[in-house]
Amino acid sequence: MSEKFLLGIDAGTSVVKTVIFDREGEEVSFSSKKLSIETAKPGWAEQDMNEVWQAVKETIQESLKKSDLAASNIAVVGISGQGDGCRLVDKHLKPVRKAILWLDGRAGEVVTRWEKEGTDLAGFRISGSATFSGTPAAIIKWLEKNEPHSLKKAKHFLFAKDWIKLKLSGEVSTDPSDASRAPLNIKDRVYSDELFKLFGLSAYQGLFPRIIPSIEVAGEVTSEASEEVGLKEGTPIICGMIDVVATPVGLGAIYDGQAFSIVGTTCFNAVVTEQLILEPVGVGMTLVHALPDKFVHAMPSMGGTPNLDWFIKEFCSSEVEVAKKGEENLYEVLEEKVKEVPLGSEGVLYHPYINPGGERAPFVKPSARAQFFGISLRHSRWHLLRSVYEGVALSMLDCFKHIPIQISKVALTGGGAKSSLWCQIFADVTGKTIKTLRTTELGALGAAIGGGVAVGIYPHMEDAVKRVVKFEREYYPRPENHQKYQLIYQLYQNLYQRVWDAWDMRLKVIGAAQEGVFRE
Repeated sequence: MSEKFLLGIDAGTSVVKTVIFDREGEEVSFSSKKLSIETAKPGWAEQDMNEVWQAVKETIQESLKKSDLAASNIAVVGISGQGDGCRLVDKHLKPVRKAILWLDGRAGEVVTRWEKEGTDLAGFRISGSATFSGTPAAIIKWLEKNEPHSLKKAKHFLFAKDWIKLKLSGEVSTDPSDASRAPLNIKDRVYSDELFKLFGLSAYQGLFPRIIPSIEVAGEVTSEASEEVGLKEGTPIICGMIDVVATPVGLGAIYDGQAFSIVGTTCFNAVVTEQLILEPVGVGMTLVHALPDKFVHAMPSMGGTPNLDWFIKEFCSSEVEVAKKGEENLYEVLEEKVKEVPLGSEGVLYHPYINPGGERAPFVKPSARAQFFGISLRHSRWHLLRSVYEGVALSMLDCFKHIPIQISKVALTGGGAKSSLWCQIFADVTGKTIKTLRTTELGALGAAIGGGVAVGIYPHMEDAVKRVVKFEREYYPRPENHQKYQLIYQLYQNLYQRVWDAWDMRLKVIGAAQEGVFRE
């Protein structure tokens, strides 16, 4: 078989996926492997980098086996991965320590101090992004005080996809989208000496890898990697991109004004723009798009589907047990119960700030935590469950209201997009048409599309998107429901504004160390 196929790798927070696509974007084979997240202390979130590489190896091998393709049929490898966090390798290109993930909360006090000193605001004017506890700058600053030996041993700082690329090709590099999360001058797309100095990190600027375009070939599969994963030696590998830029490519969001949301581990809400927008000041993030003449202006809240996962784990054990026996579909059962609860959960409201790192958009607050409001004796767990669905949707609305770009449609992906109930709630809450795709593995698809453009399978990105992206369904907002949710949103916003200082007081009451937030 001489036909060429595209292989996309998506290294997320909790799972690695490898997908082989044909030129029309159809999935030929799929493999995934879950990753463990280690929480050695409260508020910490770490990952074994070698475990990630092992997962990549296994999923590539399985995808090739399932596809019945020869390794020579793979034209190119594209990689996307979770952003932020900190991965350090030594001069032998071995991990110095376990990766610190983007949702880690240990550097919360660093961020709080930078906010009080005005450092974060000054940095925002250069980077276009607010810092939060999981950003590289904050984590490195924490390491400087608490683990200086790790920084002393380090030769390179890597992002998630760059570690995989290193293992496949032996090359150390990153792309502009991931580098957007480093101390970067977002306008000029280069590391900023001024930012490194501002954060007190000039001594570590040399750790950050060279930046090359996202959809440029950055290396080839080495002979050693070929033996380990089964790909042909010499197969080109593109530089790749952060998952929240690969996903909009897979969604076809490559034009000015296109909005999208990724409802997964986070709820990443963003709009593609040709103009660099630095408003609102000090909130959200700006990333360089895979197309270098565009940006992704984002308001990414910290918690998406984990809010639902937590509720199901803690309150729906009987339904989970029945589903395990194969007697019923868990989510179908739960959503039928949710449908019986009226819009607004009869007065119960939920803030979805469940992540140990607090919240980062549309405000930065490391101490923020999830909460139910308005519970009385008449409410059941199904009222609470519906309020979780609605709370994540209200968070999405809150984020889009803070993006100064008018939109009418939102392309939706991630685990949340698989629920028709949730999609309709998103439409009703935001007042926007919600569009979903047939393909669900959009991070891998976006990386694969980039690879196809890089090696000439597609003449340009626009052609690739036209051939590959296929929308399946649209959900339209119901005006009466949207009007009701507008009133609920006012309460939603008013409540978190009123407990702002109480979140900080909570930390003092229970003790910062217990929460995993360490004071300098």
